[in-house]
Order: sequence, then C-alpha cells, then structure tokens
Amino acid sequence: MATELLDFWIKQQLGSDNLKELHPFPSTYSQTRSQDVDQGLFITAEKSLDTYGELFEAHTSICNGKLKVLKRTMKGHVASVRLMCTKEKSHSYLWSSSSYLPNDEFLVNHRICHAFYSSGLLPVHYTRFVNGAGIGCITKERRSKLFRKYKKHAENESVQSVDNAINDEISSYDDLDGINIMTDARHGWRKNTKDTTVVALGEKTHKVMDCEHITKSQDKVA
Repeated sequence: MATELLDFWIKQQLGSDNLKELHPFPSTYSQTRSQDVDQGLFITAEKSLDTYGELFEAHTSICNGKLKVLKRTMKGHVASVRLMCTKEKSHSYLWSSSSYLPNDEFLVNHRICHAFYSSGLLPVHYTRFVNGAGIGCITKERRSKLFRKYKKHAENESVQSVDNAINDEISSYDDLDGINIMTDARHGWRKNTKDTTVVALGEKTHKVMDCEHITKSQDKVA
C-alpha cells in the first residue's frame, strides 16, 4: 500500500510532460497500410463521436483493458459496432455511428436520403456511388418507404412556397391589373428526353410561381 501511494505521489509531482511519457497517447496522424485500403467505411454524426468518447472514458474509469471492435454491422450508412474489452469479456458495449430520430430511424440515413432526393440523382447513380465508395447502402425498400414520407412533406412545402411567391409578386405592383411571368423549360438528363419541366417565374421577384411537368403525350413539342 505504501509503495502504491508513493508511486501515485511521484506521478502527480512529475508534471504533464512526464505524464505523457508514462501514459503515451497514440498519434492522431496515421498512414494507411496497403492491406487496409479496403477497410470498412461508414458515416457518423458529430454527437455520436461525443458518445464514443464518453463510452471509452467511462470504461477507462473502471478497467485498464482496451476496447476492440468485435463486430461491425452496417445498417444503411450507419455502423452498429460491438466493442469488447481485451481483459474483461463482460465489458461489452454496442455503439452506433448515428443517433436515433423520434421515429427510431437513424439521423444519418435520413440526411443521406434527403441529399439523394434533392440532388436529382437517379437510383442507379446512388447505388453505384455508395457501393463504389463502400460506405454502406440504404436498401431499395427502405428508400421507397422514406421517399413516400418525404414526398408528402415536400409537396406541402412546395404548395406553401408557391402561394407565398404569388402573394409577393402581387404585392410588388403599385397598380395591379395582372402580373407578368417568365417561363423556362428544363429538360431531363437525356439529350433525347421525352418530357420537360416548365417553370413560371414572377417577372419582378423571380420567384417560382408554378412548375409543371409536361410529357410528349400531353404536348408533342414538349
């Protein structure tokens, strides 16, 4: 007991520089070895990194063993990681790279889906990109389910935005006997596209007041 107390007192007196020698920290800069270039990748959220640090801190306070990754399961772009202590097998923890939303869905997956839906990418572009990068992939069924929910909210926001744009355009005229608009057509991504999107903008505010998708069956010159 006396020896342990003496060692503790000496460590306290050595100062922070010498403590680093007694308890060396791994470098935060590391180079990837050739055999590790295909290691698993995933997407994480900032708050989940905080939770990861708190988990290690809590474990260190009760045990001097190291936590190693025992198993990693991908759930879309989120990694669910089982961590196991190198000394006590009972010290096992499950950490996820994303927090949950109130509907028990992962925040990370919803954010990625939002980016995908609003980017104009086709599903084939999404799957090629994420599979090529090896960052996990949200299944087609899950994407379809999320899209149905997303579509409903997007339509509501679109209607509200158009209503506001029309009101803003009307209020910009001193003598109102009508409003002027500009139209512009945006074709799909194929050169020989069979449809087009026509956007109506307010002449003064340049805000979108309507957006219509027109196919060749509706208008041969579309």
